[in-house]
Amino acid sequence: MLEKPLDFWKNVVWSDESKFNFSGSDGKVMVWRTRHEEFDPKCTVPTVKHGGGSVMVWGCFTRQGVGKLCLLDRIMDRFYYRDILEQNLLPSINHLKLGQQCMFMHDNDPKHTSKLIKDWLNRKGIQTIPWPPY
Repeated sequence: MLEKPLDFWKNVVWSDESKFNFSGSDGKVMVWRTRHEEFDPKCTVPTVKHGGGSVMVWGCFTRQGVGKLCLLDRIMDRFYYRDILEQNLLPSINHLKLGQQCMFMHDNDPKHTSKLIKDWLNRKGIQTIPWPPY
């Protein structure tokens, strides 16, 4: 992939899903402190009742600009992913005037590589770029 000319990348549509927390991380937080700083406010992380909430989004972008951003309202499976592509990827490709020459880049998540999605992309004439297996 690295040997591709710069011009190749102008037609690539990149996409992914991401989670945004309303208040801090929902993972483990590490703090470096001395023994006597255990309860110092600068060494603690405040908590929020019920976790504070989060939002999941799907989005895409190209060299020409950004595509649609979609708020995800349920856990994604291959059927929901197909609906997201239908309602957001296709309009984004049209809006950015990419046409049939565009290449779609998504990761190796099983729902992305399912037969349903491969067949849908093929029917729509959208080529994908293979993602490394690691």
